[in-house]
Amino acid sequence: MNQVDPIRDIGDIKLMYEVLQRKSYRDYLLFKFAIHTGIRLSELLNLTVCDVMDKNKAIKSFWVESHASNINIMIPEELQRELRQYITMEQLNTGDLLFQSNRTQKGLSRQQAYRIIHAAAEELGMLHIGLTTLRKTFAYHAYQSGISISIIQKYLGHQTTYETMKFIGISRNASKTTIALNL
Repeated sequence: MNQVDPIRDIGDIKLMYEVLQRKSYRDYLLFKFAIHTGIRLSELLNLTVCDVMDKNKAIKSFWVESHASNINIMIPEELQRELRQYITMEQLNTGDLLFQSNRTQKGLSRQQAYRIIHAAAEELGMLHIGLTTLRKTFAYHAYQSGISISIIQKYLGHQTTYETMKFIGISRNASKTTIALNL
């Protein structure tokens, strides 16, 4: 099995947005929701409209991963608006799958999801991109934004911080922390 990488450069993420949005708004939102929430692929492909809506039928402000219920992931307002627009545009009901096949109206398969992400990356000349890239991209950028590796580890469900660092491609040497107190 080939190793896939996170998308480290924000410019490359924006290029992926452009390519995916040009092909399909669904594909764009699949990618964007995944890298903003770090959702597991099995959950992403089975996500229903009611999973992203609160009881007032508004798009949720926070995503809570089922196994890490005390960690909330904020869903950006722009993504909330885009999800609402997509749900309205596609006339999806609360029980409908959020990301369904255009042909069968059933959930996307892992293979379909892979083809979507891989084709966009290939068009941009990006190598080592696959479905795990989505979760790795989330974790990498969470780490780069200052989130503790131990919190990311817990959220991802990893056993050790070393496993998490390896998952996102951060070497031990690159992860030195400096604490400077001036009490």
